[in-house]
Amino acid sequence: MSMSQFTSEKCFVNEATGPIKLIDVLLPNQSNEVQSRRQLYTVQEIESYFQTAKPRNYSHRHLSICQRTSWSPLQTTKEMLELFVSTHNISSSFWDLPSCFYHRNNDVEINHCIPVTVIRNGSWVEIGYTIRYPELKPDGQQWAIRQSALYYRHDASTSQTVSVLFSPTPNSAAHQKIEDSLLGIDSGSRPLFDPCHMHEILFAAYFPAFRQYIASLEAKLLPITSTTFSTFIDEPLRVGYDNLSALASLESQLLQTSSFLSHGKEVLHELSAILGREKKNFQTAEALDNYCRQALAHSRTATLLQRRANTTTQLLTNTLSCHDQLLAKQQNDNMLRLNKSAVFLTTLTLLYLPASFVAVNILRYELL
Repeated sequence: MSMSQFTSEKCFVNEATGPIKLIDVLLPNQSNEVQSRRQLYTVQEIESYFQTAKPRNYSHRHLSICQRTSWSPLQTTKEMLELFVSTHNISSSFWDLPSCFYHRNNDVEINHCIPVTVIRNGSWVEIGYTIRYPELKPDGQQWAIRQSALYYRHDASTSQTVSVLFSPTPNSAAHQKIEDSLLGIDSGSRPLFDPCHMHEILFAAYFPAFRQYIASLEAKLLPITSTTFSTFIDEPLRVGYDNLSALASLESQLLQTSSFLSHGKEVLHELSAILGREKKNFQTAEALDNYCRQALAHSRTATLLQRRANTTTQLLTNTLSCHDQLLAKQQNDNMLRLNKSAVFLTTLTLLYLPASFVAVNILRYELL
């Protein structure tokens, strides 16, 4: 199945179930307006907007698309996105990003991430990638693994930037933070937004959650580890085979976390190298380097806990095996004692039964 077929069949709906959000940040002195913000539902609405907005000289055009849930297709049609792609001459590698957001019934491709893809053509550079991260559900009780994707293109000759954000849920944290920055809500005035700052915003929205997520896994691991290490096989066990299942799940989650952090570290390193080539992006590159160091630290913690879970699993497996062998030995000893008792009773029967039989017969004869 080709990439275009894959995205057509699984990644889009036949009729938009939610709006795509389009924001234009206008160049100074081009209009009395600071920016234009639209929610678009159909191809016709997009065409109409582009025809109207075409004379305007925007500095940044941002498109935000989301899924209804993490396991749903994007809430837009492929025709709507194709119109945006063709209007802005976006390269075909862009379609790798929406291909990661599709309807699914299980955790297939839950670990799949698109690495940083860089395309240069004359004065512009094109960057695209996906990241995965844990996010606490609204109920505050359970964690979910989410993914977001960012497409970014900057043309140095025109100072224009085009970006597309793919989010796993409506009004996601990154979407809200990027929108606020583009609209100047944080500053309360006309936005002086540095386009490359979007990468920093994306990681700032999601990567701090890794520490809390890893801590939640550690909180589940520690009681099992402590109980396993303080268990003696000749005493009643406080751990059992159900704990092995819990350990296997924790080990898998920690291994998965290390993988996500490793990918995030690679993306951050690549972005820092690309953006850091220009002095004006120095602060953003430095911020990305800091997130890269954090990802490395979190990855070390997750790897250490994963190894601890593995060690605990091996110890618990050996403990349960030895305990089962001890129980089997005790049962065998009991059977041996029972067998000895049976042999003793059988011997007594053989010795005393004939004499008893003779005595009974003699008594009967005398009575007669």
